[in-house]
Amino acid sequence: MQAALAAPIYNLRRITVKIRMTRSLWPMALLLAFSCVSLVQAQTQPAGEMKPMAILTISGYDELKEDINFLGSLAGQPQLAAQFEPFIMGFVQGLNKTQSLGVVVQTDGMNFAGAVCLPIKDFATFLTNLKAFGIQSSDAGNGITQISANGQTLFGKQGKDWAYLSMMPQMLENLPENPDRIFASLTDEYDIGLRANVQNVPEAYRQMLIQQIKAGMEAGMKPMPNESDEKFQARKQMTTVQVEQLERAINEINELTVGLAIDSKQQRTFFDFAYTAVAGSQLAEQLADMANTTTNFAGFFQPNAAGMLMLASKMQEADIAQMEQMVGAARKQIETAIDEESDLPNDQAKETAKSAANDFIDAMVATFKAGVMDGGAVLNLTPESLSLVAGGFIADPAKVESGLKKLAELGKNEPDMPTVNWNAESHAGVSFHTLSVPTPDEEEPRQLFGNTIEMAVGIGKQSVYFSLGRDAIAAAKKVIDESAANPGKAIAPMEMSVSVGQVLKTVAALNPEEETVQMISDALENETAGRDHVRIVAQPIENGVRSRFEIEEGVMRAIAVGVQAQQMQAAGAGR
Repeated sequence: MQAALAAPIYNLRRITVKIRMTRSLWPMALLLAFSCVSLVQAQTQPAGEMKPMAILTISGYDELKEDINFLGSLAGQPQLAAQFEPFIMGFVQGLNKTQSLGVVVQTDGMNFAGAVCLPIKDFATFLTNLKAFGIQSSDAGNGITQISANGQTLFGKQGKDWAYLSMMPQMLENLPENPDRIFASLTDEYDIGLRANVQNVPEAYRQMLIQQIKAGMEAGMKPMPNESDEKFQARKQMTTVQVEQLERAINEINELTVGLAIDSKQQRTFFDFAYTAVAGSQLAEQLADMANTTTNFAGFFQPNAAGMLMLASKMQEADIAQMEQMVGAARKQIETAIDEESDLPNDQAKETAKSAANDFIDAMVATFKAGVMDGGAVLNLTPESLSLVAGGFIADPAKVESGLKKLAELGKNEPDMPTVNWNAESHAGVSFHTLSVPTPDEEEPRQLFGNTIEMAVGIGKQSVYFSLGRDAIAAAKKVIDESAANPGKAIAPMEMSVSVGQVLKTVAALNPEEETVQMISDALENETAGRDHVRIVAQPIENGVRSRFEIEEGVMRAIAVGVQAQQMQAAGAGR
């Protein structure tokens, strides 16, 4: 998305010419956008209490201008919005530029109402201004205006301080007098927001959707060519579980929200996906468990690292049962795949491979049954070193160790199989098994890893660790010690972050001939002071959870600099 926004910054003159050439197409585009309102055919039953079924909002014109100027400032054009104003003024003249606009669809369970809602006090003057774009209007009676252009028709109505547009006159009844009160819950936080009140969708429509999903699944559940019965049954079982999860979501999700914000004050952009649960539902109980998540592996929480992942959650019995179903289906698929593997020399080797796979799956199932998911990963990266550590809670670590030993036995006759040093070292109750492989004979990997790539697997009482890179065991020990020093640390259920600046600095150092990468890396280091992260966080909210994908200022600046560098190179090549 950011690349799409950054490109116009350097092509304004070219874009302006194209806009002028296509100006006559805008009336049609405007009408087509408005036509999206009529999602459901209006009915004629006596009206009851109208409840919002879906709303779509866009921030006010003034706020959008501020955000566009913020994006422009990243590429040295802090007044970017002014270059677009001459073209769009004809469309926004008459709007209250400080208020949001949007779409609302409502229902009382039988009837539907819906419209585009525009903050306009003088609808007649607004329509008069649109005549310059080929949009015509006429009185349709009962306070309704018919609007048409290029064969497309919609209907409008003036309210108090608001104008409403829809595809059918019936849809203009029973609309909110002040849509801004409905929109505020989204526009206070997002530039563009969409919210579906799932439980306000009439029950008949929700059940119809569920039945269509099930019918589609049954129609698609046919054996594929050359698919064995075992593979077909495993695939069918996994699909059934997925459909059950989707049915549960339709019945138990209360609100579903999607939002995009360009935050010029905190210099970031973020995209949210959030949902809340129906009170008393199984989903509500599950989400309540997420409200106070803690970890016993806090050593992985290193927000200044090049990369970080943290996971912590509790699993309910219904979730455990579904996971067991999916794992059972996967177990069968893995065993079938091993039987078909031509690289395994004989039946004994295949049985060993299946036994190892089953050990790992058994450890996974035991962990599910314990009802706890807790662990993480951390990547530390410099131009001279790479270190990765991952690990967490495992209910039966002995199964993991057993699987590893079977794999080692399977590969002992392979000429390139490295020797595993069992119980090479121990620390805080964790036994480390190590091995090393020669680093590829290339400058970049040798700079990061040295002459050999060191790996270690640590087996604890109820934990397993994997580490790779320089000082692999030392890196794992640091995580273990920091975790022991901070037991029960409160964290988000899921958090992942990547420092784009650290990654690009390493790439630039390893590839000095890449001028574009060097330019972006220098810009990040000199201008953003560490605000260079891409971050995903799942955060509990009231009766629900919100997953936020966030891009900090430095990443947006890097995209703008990268686009500018590519265009400069392209311009030079074209001379």
